[in-house]
Amino acid sequence: MFSLRAYQNPYLQVGQNTIQAVISLHVDDNAQFTPAPLSLALAIDQSASMHGAKMQAAREGAIQVVQALDETMQFMLVSFNDVSRLLFGPAMGTSANKRSAIAAIQRITATNGTRMSTALNMIAEHLGRDQSRARKILFLTDGRNEGETRFRLNEAVERCRVANISISAWGVGTDWDASELRHMADSTHGSADIIPQPQQIIPAFTLAFNEMRRTAITHATLDLWSPVGVKITRIQQVYPSLAECQLEGDGANPRQMHASLGSLSMGEQRDYLLNLEIPVHDPGQPFLMVRPSVRYLVGGGTEQVQKSTQDGWVFVEWTEDLNLAAQVEEHIAHYTHEEELSDAIKQGQAALVAGDVVRATKLLGEALLMSEQSGNEKITHLLSNLVLRDDKGTIRLNPHVDAVARKTLAINTGRTSKLK
Repeated sequence: MFSLRAYQNPYLQVGQNTIQAVISLHVDDNAQFTPAPLSLALAIDQSASMHGAKMQAAREGAIQVVQALDETMQFMLVSFNDVSRLLFGPAMGTSANKRSAIAAIQRITATNGTRMSTALNMIAEHLGRDQSRARKILFLTDGRNEGETRFRLNEAVERCRVANISISAWGVGTDWDASELRHMADSTHGSADIIPQPQQIIPAFTLAFNEMRRTAITHATLDLWSPVGVKITRIQQVYPSLAECQLEGDGANPRQMHASLGSLSMGEQRDYLLNLEIPVHDPGQPFLMVRPSVRYLVGGGTEQVQKSTQDGWVFVEWTEDLNLAAQVEEHIAHYTHEEELSDAIKQGQAALVAGDVVRATKLLGEALLMSEQSGNEKITHLLSNLVLRDDKGTIRLNPHVDAVARKTLAINTGRTSKLK
């Protein structure tokens, strides 16, 4: 079902008490999965700025998704502006329910402001607690969350995370806040992206729904056992995107920590970077530091556990050979580089917004070089729209770059590439 591999430099300098390791998890490409039953909520922004083509396209996109539901799928419809409205559901995808839902969608009109937390809280309250289902939100907005504090939005996102509800967040146009949508996605093991034009809403919704219905593994958890004295201080997803993971203790086993992985599809890969504080031992003998395993549900069935082979165990050995201890493992170097790339892009964009063209040019130029070196083709392409490089290697900002290009880079910042 899964393969788990650990990557780290197994040799430590005498006295060293911290290490990093990458745990790579891959779902078997050839595994035969029954798709998990789906619970889907559609959350549609109906604030005043959605008036016209965006509102019409959002209605049509939502209708297309509802029409594609089958009777095994549970769904609900929510719209939001200053408040949220439960338009329909939760209900199963029967023909009669779909007709009623489509009629409700057709009555949505665009008025007032934007408070995103109201929609997320309503969904978390009504979508149910059936752990056998893959619970997803298809979320569409065209603006910033200006009707409430960021704290309220973060609270609602956390509520979805705790309930194992994954958010696929889409921003239509260019007036939304990338940090808000990325937070929704990264916190809930979801996704975030741009829909530049209203006419692209239907294909974007169709793509997102097709990905959701492929979900086979739900409520996956990475269990990390470690011996006495070892402390896992941080776990971060580093592929396919950078996202902090929350570690939780095990009441029944004080030596084990858990990190929720959300849901997975056939062939999917996730890589995680661990930071560890460890007790120091004498040189000459390898010691086990981490032993991972995965708990999960398949196709809505009972919980299963897969323990890793020794390929997934983290072993270290102290040595007096400084050449061995100085080696940098290539996976750790690659993902550390990707994090530096993400930081450079964020700082460069912030400088651009602040009007500091010199600093923005320097940072985005450095980011372009880093993305090329790491083989991150997607980010390299997006950066190439913002910065230009002449034959002598001189970098300058593209004076003709548009808001779509800037926003596309912003929402994709943090997307990483695999080591080649």
